[in-house]
Amino acid sequence: MPGEIAAPSTAVRDFQARLSALADAPAYRHYRYVRERVLEMRAAAEAAGGRPSAYWAEELSNFEYMLDASPLIIDRLRHHSYHLTGLRVYDYRTHRDRPRQRLVEKLRALQALAPSGLLVPEWRLLGGFGFDVDGELYNIDTLKFFEVLLALDRGAVLPEFRGNAERRLVWEIGAGWGGFPYQFKTLCPNVTYVITDFPELFLFSATYLMTAFPEARVGFWGEETSERLFEHWQDYDFLFMPHTALTELAPPRLDLTVNMVSFQEMTHEQVAAYVERAYRLECPFLYSLNRDRSGYNPEIESVSEIIARFYWPREISILPVPYQKMLDEQPSASDYKHVIGWRRVKL
Repeated sequence: MPGEIAAPSTAVRDFQARLSALADAPAYRHYRYVRERVLEMRAAAEAAGGRPSAYWAEELSNFEYMLDASPLIIDRLRHHSYHLTGLRVYDYRTHRDRPRQRLVEKLRALQALAPSGLLVPEWRLLGGFGFDVDGELYNIDTLKFFEVLLALDRGAVLPEFRGNAERRLVWEIGAGWGGFPYQFKTLCPNVTYVITDFPELFLFSATYLMTAFPEARVGFWGEETSERLFEHWQDYDFLFMPHTALTELAPPRLDLTVNMVSFQEMTHEQVAAYVERAYRLECPFLYSLNRDRSGYNPEIESVSEIIARFYWPREISILPVPYQKMLDEQPSASDYKHVIGWRRVKL
């Protein structure tokens, strides 16, 4: 009849039912909760005048849409982490035989160097992607974190965290989408993992980690005072703090500080502030996977030189090529380096 509104088709009803189910799923509930905390942190950061470097200001603007993400986006959260890593699910399609072969070659080379039980594959949920190898998913991120764990193991750091009876605290400066905390907590569950980052990045990392570890105890800066959070630090699995709250980072112990691929994007003053904070908190080890300086960042001269002011640096060699290159590529003098710093007794 003219003017009648047709009933939704089966396809429309099925889609609406799927969307409704995703909206009520744990991942989206976590996202909505995290978003509230992120907006609160952003407001506090702006009030404190905490401005990112020019590089990061541009990067953050590229994924502002994540503040209004649909359940479909959160269900494929890893697909959107290309903003942070440059990795795209498109590059891991099943028919890409040669790229898969090259990645498997590097995976096998790393496995030949590593002790058993150190390899953690990509988590399949939330859009996890990679080449399927022996029934598990692997990508450049997976291999990067595998290298980091291997470097920490070779540097005699990681064994202190595996099977430890006494709870330890790890601080990662800029955890991106949360991939390394996921691997570290998988291998070393008796750890409180503190993440300092731009608040917007918690839309990725906090949502991911809360979903991957549904029983995890999680705390956010602003929910309680920092003093209260660290007074009961052993009760938490993950603590999320904005980059503007560095002076409030005051745990009673700090066992390891980690930074991957973001010191090189910061200003000289920002890197120095982070490294000095780790030193003042008497953190015995500082791990860095960085270039000394990104070619497009004129606001820093050398990451290694800043670290060396507070820590004795030691470069750990893993493979002849850095994490983002395959075995048949040529290394360069400006590539990423695995560096473990031992705290200096005196400055």
